[in-house]
Amino acid sequence: MKNAEIQPARLYELDLLKALAIICMILCHCVIRLGLHQPGYEQDVRYWIGDYFFGVYMAVAHAFMFAMGVGIVYSRKSSPADLIRRGIRLYVLGFVLNFFRYGIYALIDGLIEGEFMAETVYALIVQDILHFAGLALIATGLFKRLKLKEKHIFIIGVILSAIGGPLAFAVQGSYVANYLLGHFITTTEECSCFVFFNWYFFVGAGLLFGAILRRTEDRDRLYGRLLCAAGPVMALYIVLSAAVGPLFLTKNGWYYAVSLPEAAGLLSIDLTLLGAFHFLLKKADVPRFSVFITMSRNVKQIYCIHWCILGFVDSIFCYLLGVVFPWAVIYLFGIVLTVLAAWIAKRWTERKRLEKV
Repeated sequence: MKNAEIQPARLYELDLLKALAIICMILCHCVIRLGLHQPGYEQDVRYWIGDYFFGVYMAVAHAFMFAMGVGIVYSRKSSPADLIRRGIRLYVLGFVLNFFRYGIYALIDGLIEGEFMAETVYALIVQDILHFAGLALIATGLFKRLKLKEKHIFIIGVILSAIGGPLAFAVQGSYVANYLLGHFITTTEECSCFVFFNWYFFVGAGLLFGAILRRTEDRDRLYGRLLCAAGPVMALYIVLSAAVGPLFLTKNGWYYAVSLPEAAGLLSIDLTLLGAFHFLLKKADVPRFSVFITMSRNVKQIYCIHWCILGFVDSIFCYLLGVVFPWAVIYLFGIVLTVLAAWIAKRWTERKRLEKV
């Protein structure tokens, strides 16, 4: 059965990875958005924990993109046309989220003050992970239309990452040029978030892993080997990061310009966690993790909901009213926001499901 496709049950270990990622991401966003109003926040260890521990070195954006690659392999709607359509919708959704996250408040402020600041444009067009995910789906659809296999797409991801790392901050021009080109290579920190050349590596890795997993009979053996390979890499990467500094392999330490060696280190974290979750699920009943599995299924909704609520709190309470939240309140708010966003997303999807019946 070497070349036959094995149809495993739902990848609950991937669900747990995605659930952990959305929890960490929400905590990170609360810290970096609400915490920056604290004087001297950049030197505060509580900001560092939220920004780097929850925002970089746990399963966060890189885990989402890896999981998206795996999901494409297992999706019933993975034809080139399906992927391109999904990509376009996600890319547009990124701008819709920008509007409801901060853009609407920037526009209202401009109308009241009679002057629109540069921050207003930024709030409306800033790149988001949804923009990158959209471009990644479109690119994957085009690659599949060219009949490329997962291993070929992964190689392309490696090549793009190898190019994108050294090119970071090397090519700059006008704001418009920086913004447009910043979708693909890092131009400036303001204009480049989740850059395609640097981040498609994770999608390609997910595609390759998904293809391997789908043809694997003995998943325990595969995950055992995965832990033996990825675990030591993760340990070495974390030790070196602690000794040298966060994102020490990436130019200027800019997360969104992640280099190929840095991406490999981050991927080792995702793979180690994925393997650990696989064996955890063999020891514990799946229903015990039903809350997290449901969160995984509603990741897109949770992501958008939490940003809309966080944007409202930040814009109204922090920027308008000048409130500076204590660190304990910020972290508590992150926990509450996670639960609230997950609950709203669950109710939303249940209502949509009933409407279709």
